[in-house]
Amino acid sequence: MKILIPCLCGPTGVGKTEIALLFAERYNFSIISCDSRQVYKYLDIGTAKPSIEIRKKYDFYMIDIITPDKYYSAYNYAQDTERVIEKLRKENKRFLLVGGSGLYFKALFSPFFEAPPVDLKLREELKRKDLSILYEELKKIDKISAQRIHPNDSQRIIRALEVYYLTNKPFSYFLNKKRESKYEPLYIGLNLEREFLYQKINERFINMIKDGLIEEVENLLKRGYNENSPGLNTIGYKEIIFYLKGWITKEEMIALAQKNTRNYAKRQLTWFKREKVNWLLNHSKEETFLNISEILKKYNLI
Repeated sequence: MKILIPCLCGPTGVGKTEIALLFAERYNFSIISCDSRQVYKYLDIGTAKPSIEIRKKYDFYMIDIITPDKYYSAYNYAQDTERVIEKLRKENKRFLLVGGSGLYFKALFSPFFEAPPVDLKLREELKRKDLSILYEELKKIDKISAQRIHPNDSQRIIRALEVYYLTNKPFSYFLNKKRESKYEPLYIGLNLEREFLYQKINERFINMIKDGLIEEVENLLKRGYNENSPGLNTIGYKEIIFYLKGWITKEEMIALAQKNTRNYAKRQLTWFKREKVNWLLNHSKEETFLNISEILKKYNLI
């Protein structure tokens, strides 16, 4: 029988962290972040990490584990998170997996094959080639993957070619090497009406700017990181880099970051709607907390 893992998911800006903190405060829950950007050190304001004070007060995991110049995959996340889960289970501690990175959830509950690590030099070489040429190349060496991947999906086309060049085996070969997870998710999803969610997203980015996000990006650039650093390929950060380079105005930067964040939220919702999720509208923190508590009690997770 699989181990049931409580997961608080949903789009960016919907209030997941605020609700999770109530469980940390009232039920002594540990919080495991499931956020593909919060794993990076120094990316604080733009990834909406809990403050240092809050992280000292409560137990947080999977935050600040790698520098922005390193590539960190969903596979890496699943391996590291499994170790955290087993540690907390041995200590008989309650925990909540919290975030909006659907691929990271999937990696934990539908484990990926152990693919070769990313070769950044090879990846940059592939990125310089025309996408249509890369796709034709993929069709020649791996017809199965080419059928599964959209011709415009540059990220997956490049990764499939990268795996082939590094292993001399097609990407599709590894897809049959998946292992069974010992975990099963109990997804509890937070949402808001679209107009209200988008308003919150827009306001949140303005507040991030007021809190010093531009200065945070400037400091990252001074540290030697740049737009090619995997960690900085992040909404909010990359638009600010465009602004700092003089490619767009401040107003254009803000509008672009807000638009890209709204689009990201839409993709997150599309992803999670494919899963079996207990959806809740998060209009009231207390009401949401009580509703989630009832669900967790039903499964003896509180």
